[in-house]
Amino acid sequence: MSKIRNIKVSKRDKAVDDKVIEEAFDTNAWEKEKKVKPQLSPTSIRLSNRTIARAKFFARIHRERGYQTWLKKIIEERINTEYELYKKLKKEAI
Repeated sequence: MSKIRNIKVSKRDKAVDDKVIEEAFDTNAWEKEKKVKPQLSPTSIRLSNRTIARAKFFARIHRERGYQTWLKKIIEERINTEYELYKKLKKEAI
């Protein structure tokens, strides 16, 4: 795992990281697995009526529950693609 530059890490976070690395392969050191739901903060994006109508059309074509679900999927895919390209370009620059 590569380190991200220019990010300040608190002493507490560093201590936790060191502890996790130290106990990574010790199965007795780990607690029972817990399921955690991430807390998402809702975001609002204003779109034109024309864009919403087109999104509804494409959501139906892609058999999504609704246009908002389809838009979320498209946005996440695009961000992940952009991030992978960014990482690739950064790696090539080094």
